[in-house]
Amino acid sequence: MNSSRVASPLRTIVAHELRTLRREGTFSTLLGIFSAVTLFAVFIGWSTRSTTLAIYAATVATLKAAGVSHIAPNPLLGVSTLAIFNNLIIYTLLVGALLAIVIGHRSFVRDRKSGVVPLLLSRPAGRPLYIAGKLCGINVALLLVILGMFVVSALSTLFIPALHLSGGEFLSLAAFYAVSFVYLTFFAAIGLLFGVYMSNESLALLAPVLVWIAVVFILPELSTGQNPVSLLNPVTLAHAPAASGAFFSSARAILSPFSFGQDYTALALHFLRISPGPFDIGAILALAAAGVVAGAACVFALQKYSTTADQIA
Repeated sequence: MNSSRVASPLRTIVAHELRTLRREGTFSTLLGIFSAVTLFAVFIGWSTRSTTLAIYAATVATLKAAGVSHIAPNPLLGVSTLAIFNNLIIYTLLVGALLAIVIGHRSFVRDRKSGVVPLLLSRPAGRPLYIAGKLCGINVALLLVILGMFVVSALSTLFIPALHLSGGEFLSLAAFYAVSFVYLTFFAAIGLLFGVYMSNESLALLAPVLVWIAVVFILPELSTGQNPVSLLNPVTLAHAPAASGAFFSSARAILSPFSFGQDYTALALHFLRISPGPFDIGAILALAAAGVVAGAACVFALQKYSTTADQIA
């Protein structure tokens, strides 16, 4: 099959997926939710920072009036300005992943309910191009949402008093959003996979949610010994010591490659300069590879639809 015969049906599937997301209002809803969440996170971060600065200034004035000569330096001097975005880590980790699962799940279930899956798979595009088109369409929509979040973040810094990012900080912020995009594409692929693999629509949505719970809460907890609540606090997690002992050491060695929630949080902390440290590109590659594997699994799961009548539980 030459490149033109591949590109044409692929573009058709991608365009159809994007049109459907727009027609159903999914894209506009996602963009609205994440734009609002971004503004809220920036406001909360800036408000917290401003309150801390005001408290420090008032404390300094009080101490000077009392004749105290030795005053500790401002604690925010060692904190990155990008730390005002730290709440976005939690929102992406939780809300973003769940919405990506729903989008991936709906993408195939929608076609299956309409009864067009066997017909689509009988066309020259076949299973690989069908799944590639689905994932590309979903990922383009997610990318546009992420770009919207970045624009909202960048513009908000221009209008917030005393908040100015350097060129390097803008690049770090862009890298944070790039990692967030890779994280969301993994869960979109997982949602699509179970939508294809499981005939029961409710179970097909529950299964990827259980996967999300496992990689965000259970696996990190088993490998670090941290309380689940601590896993949701990026600032606390950045300074939390790893649990010692033979069990946790063995669990880390086995489970760490699959603790995608923990990997995402560590990368986000790095790019937002909250917990600067060595950049682990392997974590990004692992997330991307997991998404590719999920997509490949979708191709194999589609075999039953190309040869038998579609069944809907």
